[in-house]
Amino acid sequence: MRAKHRGFTLVELLVVIAIIGILIALLLPAVQAAREAARRSQCTNNLKQLALAFHNYHDTYKKFPAYQYNVQGTSSWLGHGCFSMILPYMEQTPVYDQIDWTVQWDNRTVQPIDTKISAFICPSDGAFPNPARAGNNYMVCAGSRRDLYSTGAPVKASGIFARSFESTFADIRDGSANTIMISEILKGDNNGGLDMKRDFTNNLSLGTDQMPTQADIEAAGVACDGNATSWAQSNAGQDWGAGFPGYAAFNTIAPPNWKHITCCTGGTYGYACDRNGIVPPRSFHPGGVNAALGDASVRFISETVDFDNWQRLGARDDGNPVDLQ
Repeated sequence: MRAKHRGFTLVELLVVIAIIGILIALLLPAVQAAREAARRSQCTNNLKQLALAFHNYHDTYKKFPAYQYNVQGTSSWLGHGCFSMILPYMEQTPVYDQIDWTVQWDNRTVQPIDTKISAFICPSDGAFPNPARAGNNYMVCAGSRRDLYSTGAPVKASGIFARSFESTFADIRDGSANTIMISEILKGDNNGGLDMKRDFTNNLSLGTDQMPTQADIEAAGVACDGNATSWAQSNAGQDWGAGFPGYAAFNTIAPPNWKHITCCTGGTYGYACDRNGIVPPRSFHPGGVNAALGDASVRFISETVDFDNWQRLGARDDGNPVDLQ
């Protein structure tokens, strides 16, 4: 009698392969969602650590640091930024002790700014493309105003942090739980090409400084998008030691993950934005950004947040109510 050989027919094999493919297709989104949830949780922890570091700084000096300081004898944009000031309060005293405060922040022969610090990196964005640079995904809020790089007296729409100005908890008259302190920004791709989410462009035209209207912001964004093909800068978030928009500070005049390119005033500057502009927070977290408030609590802010409410959240002393529900 001839022995019978057991096996799969071609049809059965194809059915099994199809079922496995369907299962993988169903499983991959769940795996990706779980991974993003873990990355978002780590980002939340980073923001909590930074917020508490600023609180501890305030406990010591009875004030928050300015987001940029001047270094005598250099251009103002070469002054050190606020993240250098809080290093001792995030277990980075050895790095802090290496800083020469009499020398501009980007003098890499003497400054430790290329030291990588994990608390400055959101895992959903990853490392800066140039491995020689440390990178930074977190910025402090300079308020709900176009002129976030102004050195004049802070106005009602100023944030907890300002350039060359050190605020206190007493200055946060709207309440620390109602004022944003820190949020995220995407690092540049460092390739010179155009990436509307990561890059900065110039020649912003926006007539209103404090809390411009949604219509004004939209018109300015459309104009900036049109200019982006002629010039864009792709080095945002390259260094944690700097003290200007795109490296240390953002504003809340445009919503999180704004659909237009980040846009600043003036000419073809060398860093992301060493001047005034529309500098909204951005992230790769689906639907919004993480943000630490002035009381050191961390919230997820939707990119569809109410426009007026978002602007009020950035101002520390505008007198308007904020609804975070």
